Amino acid sequence: MGPRFTEEAVLSTSDPLEIIFPNSRTRIASRIFIDWLKEKGGSASKKAVSEFADELQEKRYMWNGTPYKYSRRNFYMTILKRLVQMGFLRRNVPVWDKKGKSTVYAYARNIFDIPQKPPSVGFWRLSYYIAKKWNQQFISEKTPVKTAIRSSS
Repeated sequence: MGPRFTEEAVLSTSDPLEIIFPNSRTRIASRIFIDWLKEKGGSASKKAVSEFADELQEKRYMWNGTPYKYSRRNFYMTILKRLVQMGFLRRNVPVWDKKGKSTVYAYARNIFDIPQKPPSVGFWRLSYYIAKKWNQQFISEKTPVKTAIRSSS
C-alpha cells in the first residue's frame, strides 16, 4: 500500500505520517519511532535504531495504554526504508561519539529548506505541504505530547 498522495489527504491532515503510511499499524509504529527519534535529538546510531526495532518487536512500547508490537523486519523494510527513500531520514550521517571518541554513522532526520509560500499547483505544492508538516514535528516551539511510553519490562 503506497502513500496517499492526493491534495485532499495532504491538506486535511496535520500529521505527515498519515500520508506516508496509510496502514494504521505501520503509522502507529512510525509515530512511536519518530517520537523516540525526537527524544534522541533527531539522530540515532545504527545500533540504537536496531535496539529500538528489537524493543518494538518485544512489546516494550505502549500505545494508548497497551503494549504495542511491530515486527523488526517490517520496521526496516517498510518504515525505515520508506523514510530514507523519500528523503525524510538520512542514512550514514557521520556523527562524533564523545563517549567512544570515534565517528559513528547514524540515521538523522532531514529538515527541509522550503520557501515561505507554496507553489501554486501540482506535485510541488503537495510536496511543500508534506515537507512543512514534517519540519513542524521537529522544529515546533511547543513540547511534543508523548504518545508512546517505553515499558520497563
